[in-house]
Amino acid sequence: MKTLVSIWEWIVATVVVFIYFLWFLVTAAIWPHDTYIKWVRKGLAILFKLLRIDITVVGAENIDYEGTQIFMPNHVSMFDIPLVLGFIPVKFWGIQAASHFKVPLYGWVLKQYGNIPIDRSSVRASYRTMMDVVEEIKNGKNILILPEGTRSPTKEMVPFKKLPFNMAKKSGVAITPMAFVGLYDINNKQSKHIVPGKMKVVFGKQIDAETVNRLNENELRDLTRSKIQELLDNN
Repeated sequence: MKTLVSIWEWIVATVVVFIYFLWFLVTAAIWPHDTYIKWVRKGLAILFKLLRIDITVVGAENIDYEGTQIFMPNHVSMFDIPLVLGFIPVKFWGIQAASHFKVPLYGWVLKQYGNIPIDRSSVRASYRTMMDVVEEIKNGKNILILPEGTRSPTKEMVPFKKLPFNMAKKSGVAITPMAFVGLYDINNKQSKHIVPGKMKVVFGKQIDAETVNRLNENELRDLTRSKIQELLDNN
C-alpha cells in the first residue's frame, strides 16, 4: 500500500512540477526577481498541499528581515530546496553543486533564479566560489548553504564541512540555523517513497555576528551543528 501511495504522489509531483517549470520559464523571463519569487512561494505551497505534506513554520520571528544573514539547515531530502524556496520569507540565494545546473530545465531555473554553482570536485575551485560569495554577502545578499554538503542517509546529520564556516567568518554576518523536522519520514536519501505526513520548518535564534567573529572556524561549526540539533530534538 505504501508503494501504491508513493507512486500516486510521484505522478502528482511530476505533473505539477512540469507545469510549474513551464510557468516559471515564462514568468522569470519577463518579471524581476522580487515579483516572480512571490509566485514561486505560492506555487510551492500548492505543490506540498497536493502531496498532502502538512507544513508548520516555527520561529519565523528569529529571521532578520532587514539585515543580512546566512541560512544553514540540515540536509535530509530532495525536498530541502523546494522547502527553503517556499518557506524562507526573505530574498536569498543558494549555493549548489555545479552538476545541478546541467540538469535540463532545472539547471536553467537555478541559473535564472541566481543561485551560485560550486565545483565540489576541486578544493581550489570551491574556495574561489566561496570567496565570491563572501563579496555578495558583504553587498547585502542573504545566502543559504547546506553545511553537510550532501543529504544524510539517516536521521542523524553527517559531519559539517569546514569551508562554509570559513566563508561565514570572512563575511562577518549572523547565521540563522534551520531544521526540517519530520521530513526524513516523508522522503529521504535511502528511499524513493514519498509518504504524506506532517513536518516543521524551524528557524532558530541567530548566532549573532559578534559570536561568528569571536569563535574560530571549528568552534563556529560545532556551535551551529549543536543549534540545529537542538531544533531537531525540541520540535
